[in-house]
Amino acid sequence: RRCVLGVFLQWPKASMSQVSLNAAAAPARMLNITVSDPKKESEGINSYISYKVNTQTNLPDYNYGQFSVIRRYSDFLWASEQLTKDVPGSIVPPLPEKAVVGRFSAEFVESRRRLLEKFLNRVAVHEELSESKYFKLFLQADDAGLAAAKAEQKVKHSAEKKTGLASISSWFDDTMNSISITMNAGGGGETKDKSPADEKIDEVVQYITNLEVQMGNVAKHTTGLVKRNRELANGLFEFGLAFTLLGQTETDPLATALTKLGHTADQLSLLVTEEVSKETANFEEPMYDYIRVLNAVKNALNARAKHKHALAVACVDLDNKKNLAAKLAGMPGKEERAALAEHAVEKAQADVAAARDAFERVSARVIREMERFKREKANDMRRLVLDYTTMQIEHNKRIEQQWQQLLPELEAIPDAPDEYVYGRAPPPLPP
Repeated sequence: RRCVLGVFLQWPKASMSQVSLNAAAAPARMLNITVSDPKKESEGINSYISYKVNTQTNLPDYNYGQFSVIRRYSDFLWASEQLTKDVPGSIVPPLPEKAVVGRFSAEFVESRRRLLEKFLNRVAVHEELSESKYFKLFLQADDAGLAAAKAEQKVKHSAEKKTGLASISSWFDDTMNSISITMNAGGGGETKDKSPADEKIDEVVQYITNLEVQMGNVAKHTTGLVKRNRELANGLFEFGLAFTLLGQTETDPLATALTKLGHTADQLSLLVTEEVSKETANFEEPMYDYIRVLNAVKNALNARAKHKHALAVACVDLDNKKNLAAKLAGMPGKEERAALAEHAVEKAQADVAAARDAFERVSARVIREMERFKREKANDMRRLVLDYTTMQIEHNKRIEQQWQQLLPELEAIPDAPDEYVYGRAPPPLPP
């Protein structure tokens, strides 16, 4: 597999203009992904839904230009977890939530299919996540290749557990939001003084906290609105049925008028039902999806906090080792221990440098991600509100059209005769 960056760095400077011309002439980057053909597999407690993941691309990192694989929800979950570890501090797009009840219903399966497709396409347009080896493996590996990758990661995790790395990582996750490290003199400046990046992150945290509350309110009221429209659809159906039955008890021309009104109400019920489906897929679902995006944003912020905590721990460890080395220096009979202590200081200094480098890299990524998030959120919300408004205008036009079609039909019905005919038997009540 070629390393494009490595080749680029080895080209002579004189060829840079030619490189720019070639880049300009190159075809646009294409990575189109769809999720289709949900299918129930197995029976009983082991049953699950599989999905066909279809990819079209012109990128050289893929073996073919067009290919498909079969994946299940747990495969998507594995890919998301690997992306989070592989690119810490990035906003990994959210997956739809797990479900226990109703997970095989047609409505739920279609909703999950849409959200899984959105997850993959969000990753595909992300500069760093789309370059992850785990994303590429997920898209094109066969079942055996994906299983081997999962097994390899499981072995790696077990090895980390044995060395204590996993337990340390878990400890960081559990305690970084509740433990404040008191730094010794000379080392405390690393974390006590807020950097411009820290202040920027504080602003982001406050923004996300407020946004989460407001988005939650919008999502709650959107659900209420969809629920009321669903009830309206049922009410219109029952309203139309009642007028149709009432018309069957009367004679013309009143019977015709009542029946026509009943038919119009029934048509309105179908239109509102259709509108409810559109509102659910195009407005309610995206609102809750954005709440999941906010959780992904918080995960990115937590990754930065975790690396900052690791740097603080490394600084404390370095200070302790320096103090020990200072005590042992020049003590008679402690030469061997003093040498070991100096060696430990050197290793601790390297650990601090590595931790600082990792923290700065993740911190810079988080800040970039937050700017990208704000920009994309503004565009998404604008498009969402615009689409919703257009959808409401079209829906109300169709509702108005039904009433307009009914009006001339009612006006064309002649007045009732002077002598009214009684005696038509009422229709039987519906069961």
